Amino acid sequence: MLSTWRFIKNMGKQKKKNISDKVRNKRKESERKINPFEVKINRQKHDVLGRKISKHDRGMPGLSRSKAIKKRKATLLQEYGQRNKSNKFVDKRFGEHDATLSVEDKMMKRFALERAKGDKVNKYSLNDNEEELTHYGQSLSEIEKFDNPDISDEDDEDQGRIDGKLVSQEHFGGFLENSNYVSVGGGDNKSWKERMEELITKSKKEKHERQMEKEKSLQLTQQLDDDWKSLRSLMASGRNKEREEDDTVKPKNDDYDIAVRELKFEMKSKPTDRLKTEEELAKEEKERLDKQESDRLKRMQGILEDDEHKSTHLSADDLNDGFALDYKEETIEASDSDDDDKDQQVSGQDEGEEADNDKIDEEKEEENGDDEDGEEEEIEEEQSEDGDDSDDSYGDLESEDQESDVEEEDKQKPTVDLKKKKKVMEEARKELPYTFKAPENYEDLLELLQTQTESDQLIIIDRIIKCNHPSLAEGNKQKLESLFSFLVQYYGDLTLQEPPCLSLADKLVPVLYGLTQQSPIPAAIAVLDQIKDRQEEYDTICDRKAGRGLYPGLDTLLLLKLVAVLFPTSDFKHPVTTPTMLFICQMLAQTPVNHERDVAVGLFLCNLCLEYIYLSRRFVPEAINFLHGLLYLASKKDPNKIEPVIPPFKPVGKSINLLEIKKPVKKKIQTQLKMSEVLTTDMDRDALNNNGFRLSVISSTVVLLEQFSAVYDNYPSYLEIFSPIKCQCGKLPVNNYPESLQKQIQRLENNITDGMETQRKPLVMQKKKPPPLKMFEPKIEEVFDDRKKRKGGSKEINEKQKLVHKYKKEMKGAIRELRKDSYMIAQVQFQEQKEKDDERKRKVKQLYGLLANQEGDYRAMKRNKSHNENKEK
Repeated sequence: MLSTWRFIKNMGKQKKKNISDKVRNKRKESERKINPFEVKINRQKHDVLGRKISKHDRGMPGLSRSKAIKKRKATLLQEYGQRNKSNKFVDKRFGEHDATLSVEDKMMKRFALERAKGDKVNKYSLNDNEEELTHYGQSLSEIEKFDNPDISDEDDEDQGRIDGKLVSQEHFGGFLENSNYVSVGGGDNKSWKERMEELITKSKKEKHERQMEKEKSLQLTQQLDDDWKSLRSLMASGRNKEREEDDTVKPKNDDYDIAVRELKFEMKSKPTDRLKTEEELAKEEKERLDKQESDRLKRMQGILEDDEHKSTHLSADDLNDGFALDYKEETIEASDSDDDDKDQQVSGQDEGEEADNDKIDEEKEEENGDDEDGEEEEIEEEQSEDGDDSDDSYGDLESEDQESDVEEEDKQKPTVDLKKKKKVMEEARKELPYTFKAPENYEDLLELLQTQTESDQLIIIDRIIKCNHPSLAEGNKQKLESLFSFLVQYYGDLTLQEPPCLSLADKLVPVLYGLTQQSPIPAAIAVLDQIKDRQEEYDTICDRKAGRGLYPGLDTLLLLKLVAVLFPTSDFKHPVTTPTMLFICQMLAQTPVNHERDVAVGLFLCNLCLEYIYLSRRFVPEAINFLHGLLYLASKKDPNKIEPVIPPFKPVGKSINLLEIKKPVKKKIQTQLKMSEVLTTDMDRDALNNNGFRLSVISSTVVLLEQFSAVYDNYPSYLEIFSPIKCQCGKLPVNNYPESLQKQIQRLENNITDGMETQRKPLVMQKKKPPPLKMFEPKIEEVFDDRKKRKGGSKEINEKQKLVHKYKKEMKGAIRELRKDSYMIAQVQFQEQKEKDDERKRKVKQLYGLLANQEGDYRAMKRNKSHNENKEK
């Protein structure tokens, strides 16, 4: 007994010891030894008394890095793996993702949850000890009981029900009552089929009776409604009489009541439709043009609007082979074919005419079929009239007259329709197409526009732009950009024609402006390329003539004018207008004036300079110098003295008296010079060698100088700019000029004198006190704070600065995390690509091996075959 007790005691000790060892071992596993080489200590430079030890004094970068990688693998890597999947499987099993639970613990907790759900269902059940009957897994107590079935129909609520008598006789309760089931003394026993037929006839009979009752009730209701209407009319007539009596007593409405009624019935404002966008308007315009083009094509084929609504009828005998029965119709066709041949020779459109003739032949065949149907109907009517007995003996003659009239009318109708269709077809051919494709090169544009009038050319260009709006399809924007460059080139070619088409060039400017607004950068590049080409040509001429150029033609001048219309000129620096302005100044400074045409071109360039700098008020010395030189050409010269003239003008030479008027002129001045007359290339130089041209040039020069004087009025150097101009005006032979020009010159001198009298401010020292130099003495504060003191004493500013600092810190942290995420994804992608490459190399090697084996087998078989053949020989 004692030994047994000692054995049990030792077993208990051993059990306790095992439990403690298990707990101790768990603690050892959880406590991980820290490697001192993985710990990073952040040492401080100076130890400060009273400062708390920061929690960041030491760190474990390796451990934190491994944790971050593990976390990214659990989150970011999972999202990366499911990036191309549309659905996702979520495991909602209890404890599945809990690593601390064992499999038995998970099963026990899941079983407990299932029991808890079952307890909720049977919480209020009183039949805990009794067995519950089920049917297909459902309790019979929970299944719905159909004690009172409601079988209804649309005709009546009781339709389809079986009365109690039938149930007691035919169903389970009628075994004892039904005599059909119990045969006493050999009574008649009915079969099941007969009983069902009786049941069906009985139910139909009852249904018919119910329907008759319903119709009867409806008739009675209708009759009652009619009686009520008659009574109501009688009651209403009596009420109207009472109302008339009351109206005689009631007073009239006053002005207030009338005004209230007018306001009640006054029209109220209704909301209007919203304004359509540019894309919607372009789409509608494109659809409208497409519809008009389809209508034009139909009219070219002879299809009229009335023919589209008519249904074409063919007779039963029509073979649709174009065979005409009447000789007259054949002659009509022959004449039509002759007319068509003439039209082909005139217009040159063979295919359209052949299609038109085919269409006319088909219409004639339809008319022939209709005539044959009419003749058949008339024959049938005649046969029916012959069969009937009639008293009129002249009926046959009348019918024959009617038939002849109908035939004549039917023969006249085709000729009229053919003439009308032919006229419509000719008009449709003369019309311009409503839809055009964008030209791919400049030659395609010339083919479209060369044979057309000015108005038709503008219509074609407008329709090309509308049919290729950028919002309609991709690539249309590039088409319009290329169209802009073609139009700029065509704009210059119009001015080179003889005579130049300046009116059409002027009408093209709004079109070019609209295209420039749609795509300004490509338009600027296209125009700048044209300017560069012109400038390169001018530079080559200057190199060939020792730095002296020639004034450009009318196409270059109008291109320079176009730049000021398409692009802004007030910018300080513009990619198009600035190079253009430099090119104009280069021509004014390097081109000598040898004859009258050079004078006219120079005046045009000076006018362009004024237009370019009118808003920016930029100083252009080349234009002022050129106008001063024109005054020099018109003034009197002292033969013993050389005037100080700046190039391109010369103090000596044949052209120094180009604009001088030696005799008095009293006729009116032509102030405006026509470009088409003055700047044409085939014009004779001597044509402008007259006093009228000289007076016009002098008048235009004076007007331009007045405008430049108004622009440079606020310049401090006004005196230095216009003092040579005033001096040169005093040397002009004013007595030989008309009075109007004398007044202009006098007004210019007065304006220059008034501008010179304005006092200029002398240079003075700066009135503001200069800021002192910064002192490098230390700034001593009574209360020292190791943290950086933020400027601003208010609490709100400090809080804002703290939030900004916190925001920057968080932003830096987020950027750092994003970089690490992208680095990890890049590594994963590189690994995936490496695996794919390795797999591909492996398969390639395998294929090479298979091919090598196959080649070896083939060669061995070949050797064996040759060896066998040698043996046989």
